[in-house]
Amino acid sequence: MMATHATVLATWPPLGRRPLPRRASPRQKQPPREQASRRASTPRAVPDGVVGGESDKANTHPPRRASGGTFDDSDAPNLPIADLDLKSAVAKASKKNSSAFAADAVKRDTSFSDAVTGKPKKELSLKKKKEESSRAAQYMRELISRQVKTNQLSRAGSLADSAVLRRKGRLKEQDPFIEFIVQLFTTHETDEALAKCERWVSDALALPLNKRRFSNIYRQVPKLGYIFHPLPLSKALMEYDEFCALTKRKYVRPNFAEVRHIINIAQVHASAKTVKLVTFDADGTLYADGKHFEEDNQMIDKIQQLMEIGVHVAIVTAAGYPDDAKRFENRLRGLLDSFKQNALTEEVRGRFHVMGGECNYLLEVNAKYELEFIDVGIWRDRNEDTRKLYWYAQPENEEKVTQFLDRAQAFLTDEAEHLELDVDVMRKEYAVGILPRTGTVYENLEELSIGAMIELSDAEVPYCAFNGGNDVFVDVGNKNIGLQTLMSYLGYDGSQTLHVGDRFTSTGNDSRVREACSILWVASPDETTFFMRLLYRDIVNVRVL
Repeated sequence: MMATHATVLATWPPLGRRPLPRRASPRQKQPPREQASRRASTPRAVPDGVVGGESDKANTHPPRRASGGTFDDSDAPNLPIADLDLKSAVAKASKKNSSAFAADAVKRDTSFSDAVTGKPKKELSLKKKKEESSRAAQYMRELISRQVKTNQLSRAGSLADSAVLRRKGRLKEQDPFIEFIVQLFTTHETDEALAKCERWVSDALALPLNKRRFSNIYRQVPKLGYIFHPLPLSKALMEYDEFCALTKRKYVRPNFAEVRHIINIAQVHASAKTVKLVTFDADGTLYADGKHFEEDNQMIDKIQQLMEIGVHVAIVTAAGYPDDAKRFENRLRGLLDSFKQNALTEEVRGRFHVMGGECNYLLEVNAKYELEFIDVGIWRDRNEDTRKLYWYAQPENEEKVTQFLDRAQAFLTDEAEHLELDVDVMRKEYAVGILPRTGTVYENLEELSIGAMIELSDAEVPYCAFNGGNDVFVDVGNKNIGLQTLMSYLGYDGSQTLHVGDRFTSTGNDSRVREACSILWVASPDETTFFMRLLYRDIVNVRVL
């Protein structure tokens, strides 16, 4: 047996035949692209506002100190940056028994110790590289991992895997600027396309307001909307590239969700320097559609952290319950309980606001950590400008509002019957809507909301007709009015305000906010947490360092 085996080996390859030489693949024959060589030879820059590139690791914070504690009041936003010292900030945080922030600050101070000592670094392993990647890349890995686990996906996670995007499909992905960038990828490299858009946006912002429509970007994207800051898109791509390797792909270009994430990261970096007010949509942004703020919601920590460093936080929601603060409280129970448990001071809790009914009710937290309505004379009718926005709410115009809601209700019920939908009608002081009794397809709700927009387009009363995901409502007023009034009430402008929402499509109730302030477009509460982690760290870095 052994001899036979030896013979076979000795006579291979067969006489008269030799193995063909390995042919180089077409990819091996091609010289490396100049673009790729530039990327390989250029060291990756650390984005502005990122110190040491370390992230706060998940689940390392004490289980109940929700806010994480940051600064005393004397550290807050009005002090010059030069007056703030990193180690003194750590000491103050320690005095407040806030080990989470102290640990993060020490990490930021020591993460590049090799560079400081001058000792040569050995080649990093893949694991080490991941540890030293930007916090955007680390947070994104955690986000996708959470999405895969939550949605029980038995395959590689995709950036379009959000439950919201899967359920609502293409209709959820509508944005002229993002679609323009995606189209550029057909003729440009990824980094080249984003660098051009960054330059075009900066060029537009350099022009007087009345001439911006003639700029390159606005001529190519007429419906771009108002932009308040230059967007560091190349820097955001560099951070995002550490996770997705977008610039290394040859055949698969960045998709809608990836471009949306890059724009959001750029907006976070741009807004962190000046932001004073962060506002959130509720359903689909802070918690799942139809759910409430539970005590284990990840955003509780982030909201309190923002409030403790001097940033006002507001929830701007379509939900409206006139003269019933308890119903608002029930939706935010977990958050309010956390405020009470952490004994937030009057100054800190005074930075939390709820704008309900799109723009029609304002509530704040009292000494008992309960929500209470603020008198309209204080925030709505306090000056002539805001009073003009709410002309419909004056007693003499009550009949006009009633007639408008009657008309909207008639259309919604007739159209629902036409689409063979079995619905319940809900009528409120400033809203009317229909709620399907049985499951229906998202496209039918889109049909209803678009039809309502067209039917009511000649209405005198300002309104918002929108697809809520599980219902369709027509509200008197809109979030643009609400944001303008809230900013006026607090003394801020659009460049100091950032709105986070999930409905910026043509049938979403967040779309009107684009003209009032900067925006972040998220697709799930997990994404909201991801971007708020970035924003909080950027704000701390800017103000401490």
